[in-house]
Amino acid sequence: MKSPKHDVWKWRIALMMLVAWICLDGVAIITKAEVRPPRRKRRVMISPDDLQKKEEITVDIGKSLVEIAQRASRQSTHQMVDLVFVIDGSVEMKGPGKIVEGRIVDMAGAFEESMVDYQFGLVWFQNAGNTSRITIKPLRGGLTEIEENLRKVPPPKFKGNVAGHGLDAIMEGLEDLQFRSDAEKHLVVVTNSKLKTSWGRGDGSNQVIGKILDRCKQDKIRINVIGISEEIQLQLADLTDGKWYGIDKYQRKVNRVPLIDKSILKVDGVFRRIAQHIVATVKQPADLVFVFDSSLSMDNKVDEICTGLDTLVRILDSEGLDYRFGIIRFWARSGGGESSVVTTKPPLTAEQIKKIFRRPKRGDEHLLDAIMEAVPKLQTPDDRKLVLFVVTDEFTTSGPGKGYTPARAVAVCRDIGAQVNIIGGTAPMGGAVTSLGGGTLHADFQQRVTAVTKGKHYIMPGSEVPFQTRLSR
Repeated sequence: MKSPKHDVWKWRIALMMLVAWICLDGVAIITKAEVRPPRRKRRVMISPDDLQKKEEITVDIGKSLVEIAQRASRQSTHQMVDLVFVIDGSVEMKGPGKIVEGRIVDMAGAFEESMVDYQFGLVWFQNAGNTSRITIKPLRGGLTEIEENLRKVPPPKFKGNVAGHGLDAIMEGLEDLQFRSDAEKHLVVVTNSKLKTSWGRGDGSNQVIGKILDRCKQDKIRINVIGISEEIQLQLADLTDGKWYGIDKYQRKVNRVPLIDKSILKVDGVFRRIAQHIVATVKQPADLVFVFDSSLSMDNKVDEICTGLDTLVRILDSEGLDYRFGIIRFWARSGGGESSVVTTKPPLTAEQIKKIFRRPKRGDEHLLDAIMEAVPKLQTPDDRKLVLFVVTDEFTTSGPGKGYTPARAVAVCRDIGAQVNIIGGTAPMGGAVTSLGGGTLHADFQQRVTAVTKGKHYIMPGSEVPFQTRLSR
């Protein structure tokens, strides 16, 4: 027979094991509770670990340099490129400056791979002892020359906590360097500071920028910038058909119209904006078809439109977009009469498009007639993106008795998968109005179609025709 004391110890041991098991299970429950389960956000499972991860913006100066070289090679019509570095020599630029020196060999490789005859030049700017100093090394062929030029920059190469006068350096380089007339010409500005001038701020700065832009336009020189999100740097790249790159991960390109961008007030500037939008959004082969107003009011705008076309071609070519041109030309009998619409399908060259732009102008115009009657007949291949580029100085009309509406025209463009960009006229106030010729004026087609098809809409410079004047034509 077991003693009572023996049974007591058995019960005590069992009780201790039970308590230990309960405690361990409680710890497991608490630990499990401390691990937050994934939560749902708009029907998507999100892990708490993923919430703490932020996407790192990476910047590769060497990759940017190679991209500039590849673009210059594509742009060169004579297989010749003259490229000048404009480098900030302040002490804070030592790291980026060394990267540029080390990666020039990759740029040379890109030129040689494309069988391009290339030359490098150098403009170095810095404040040395509170004195602005600009060093210019001439354009020379081959890799060895530019490497030697960089070694021969007067020491110390990186000095001073304040950058020198970068705008003055650009201007001096443009004036002193001898570019080859048939070469594709590029500047590559590299700085992590604002571009300044000894002329001061405000009007003085704008005068220097204006001189730089005039010289670049005259000699067809593009400015590329590896720099900071400063408006002047964005302007110089944008207005010379160059490209801006951030020098570090903290830089973001500012998508706004530069303050001194006078060219946006001209047709050429509007063409530039639309071209930049096309290359940024169309990543496949494209059929770019102009819908061109061939009415009398467009006669005095043709020269500017042809210049704008040259700008468009330069930007499309520089970005390597595979494109073909076509054109829909439309006009109507004076007084808002019956429409005429003539379609020439792709492929056309830029010179052929210019000749069609310059054909004699007639009467009035009805944009909706051109959209409804010609666009569905283009029959753009499935492997190409249709991009419509409407050029008119008037708001939207339809011919007498046609019954076309903005909604139907928008649907035609949307259903065919087109992107529609418009340089157009000012819209009349209110809804549809019947004109003297029996046609109908529509207030909102141009704005609606560009919004729906993710295109761009601009007002044709000089097209602000009073509403009553339009009705009495």
